Amino acid sequence: LAEREYKAMVIWSPDEMFSVGADLQAMLPAFVVAGIGAVEGAEQELQNVMLKIRYAGVPVVSAVRGMALGGGCELAIYSAKRVAAMESYIGLVEVGVGLVPGAGGLTYIARRAAENAAASTGNDLLPFLTEGFTAAAMAKVGTSALESKKLGYLLDSDVIVPNKDELLHVALQQARAMADAGWRAPMRRRFKVAGRSGAATIKGQLVNMRDGGFISEHDFHIASLIAGVVTGGDVDAGSLVSEEYLMALERKAFCSLILHPRTQERIMGMLNTGKPLRN
Repeated sequence: LAEREYKAMVIWSPDEMFSVGADLQAMLPAFVVAGIGAVEGAEQELQNVMLKIRYAGVPVVSAVRGMALGGGCELAIYSAKRVAAMESYIGLVEVGVGLVPGAGGLTYIARRAAENAAASTGNDLLPFLTEGFTAAAMAKVGTSALESKKLGYLLDSDVIVPNKDELLHVALQQARAMADAGWRAPMRRRFKVAGRSGAATIKGQLVNMRDGGFISEHDFHIASLIAGVVTGGDVDAGSLVSEEYLMALERKAFCSLILHPRTQERIMGMLNTGKPLRN
């Protein structure tokens, strides 16, 4: 509809929160009735929505205030631009319930690392991947728009608005300006990943954290799955991959965790107490 009838689109919530992601309580009945296939289908549909936003024929601007967590964070980072209120809390928090980001968050981390590495003079991709991996594996949330920028969820080209009441006005201005300037969606292109050697390096550091008692065995398992996705799986370092390829790895990791008893314990703990369960 936006591509057919409008020049641009702004994603905005009139509530104090932008989006806190998927409703776990609503997802569980579908899992119980239809099994893992229902969850995988829903995840793939979410991923397709993110790609449609990224490659839309009109610029899509996310106007973020309050919390943009999990799927809400993914919705923002796949937009062409973000206008964020200073009081914005942005992050991929799925680890807290024993899951991994499953709607393109890890694919975004891998792609941004490749883009930043390509713009630098170094050949090693891993240093550019470390910050994004750590943010996802530790469920770090930016406690302001400025901190969210440091975590990579906001870019230098994004706009930070001190007064949240001006947010929608500024976002509409940005969207119109992008359309008037002849904005075009980015070209679909493959990008380099760190490969199995990069994953091995990250997992070596995770072993030290697990053996030192800093993370649990299940934390180690989840973080290892995240490392496997953001480094591109079982491929050579420097291999070129597509977003769709990495998203398939995301879905596989997400669905494997849904079936894991310790993840199910974390989900039920969060639903019952509202607090993360460490197991």
